[in-house]
Amino acid sequence: MPPKTTEAEFEALVARAGLTLTAAQKAGIYAAFGGIEAMQALVRAPAPPPEAEPATTFSAEPGR
Repeated sequence: MPPKTTEAEFEALVARAGLTLTAAQKAGIYAAFGGIEAMQALVRAPAPPPEAEPATTFSAEPGR
């Protein structure tokens, strides 16, 4: 998935973080940055309501 962040914005993020990366390293990280952005969106999203969870239980006792 392509990143929503432009390459110029990515360069600014790297500079602001104080990272010294080679051009190859920046290119590799930027190539995966779309996936990182997707994960960030999932983490920042509100949790599903309790009723969305499956109603299953686990028992270690045999036969239950």
